[in-house]
Amino acid sequence: MLDITKILERLDKVRKSGKHYMACCPVHQDNSPSMSITEKGDTILIYCHACGANGVDVVSALGLKPDVLFDKPFERDEDKNWLLNKKADWDETVILIAHETLRRGEALGYNDYKALKESLARREERRKRGLKIIHNMEIYL
Repeated sequence: MLDITKILERLDKVRKSGKHYMACCPVHQDNSPSMSITEKGDTILIYCHACGANGVDVVSALGLKPDVLFDKPFERDEDKNWLLNKKADWDETVILIAHETLRRGEALGYNDYKALKESLARREERRKRGLKIIHNMEIYL
């Protein structure tokens, strides 16, 4: 359950200002209130207007865990292929450029050749895992 009082009781010079609270920032040892604390829906929003600290920075400085800022625990499905999917467009671009370079009879530089080999290896890994392949162009070195 979301409880803003856990945070407010650990802060100095807390005062209510409209719908939110102002307090001294524990991140940079503030002397006058420069940090705003607002409860919005199922989240507590914290921002220091002096040093730019966010909620995670502030609760860490207070010795609390970041989960006090949220009503529900953060849940996500673990994607084991996120890096392969993230690099798919880059890989296909590198492969297409290398293909055109070789088709024109030009040589690839060392760094281009290395990037091509890495891209081809990631493409092959995507193929093995049954992930989406953008282009199915074969390139022979």
